[in-house]
Amino acid sequence: ITEPATPVPLEPSRDCQPMNRRLLKIHAVLLLSVAWQSARTDDGAVSDARDAAAAFVATQAFVVGRLGRDCLELLGRHESPREFIEAWQQQNAKYYDAAIKYMDVRLRQVADNTGPSDRDGVERAYNNAVAQRGEAAVNSLFQKGAKDEVCKFELTLIDSGRMNMDAIIGSSALPVLKEVEALATWAATR
Repeated sequence: ITEPATPVPLEPSRDCQPMNRRLLKIHAVLLLSVAWQSARTDDGAVSDARDAAAAFVATQAFVVGRLGRDCLELLGRHESPREFIEAWQQQNAKYYDAAIKYMDVRLRQVADNTGPSDRDGVERAYNNAVAQRGEAAVNSLFQKGAKDEVCKFELTLIDSGRMNMDAIIGSSALPVLKEVEALATWAATR
């Protein structure tokens, strides 16, 4: 299993209006949808539900990684952001590895059906969408209070396992979480 390229954290432009951001998100979703629809095969591995589940897990990983990058040093923690996200990935391997396995299948199908340049475009669009959602989530967290206080709270959640996928699945009724569980089940049979 190969890991998809790590999304580069994006910094929103100060002059980017909310409507422009919204249009960019809509454009990214449409691009993903069109590219991925053209790459579907009859083997049943690829589905909109799995797309959403993989993106959810990847976005959660992005948020944890970004919080590690922005908060560890601020709070005087000694682990590196890489060690921090790798610990989360290991604790959530069932879901994280499933998302990677699915995206590997998804991107291979795109390459086989429409070519490597389309595969690269879909991967970029996916990574950009994950990064944009992750950035929006982290920015929203940091708007809730002083950065050091937000960091303390969020890292406590991560350290205690409450931001692990099993904990999220057990405490939320979001429909996508059923798909995340189904994605993990699918990956276990591959």
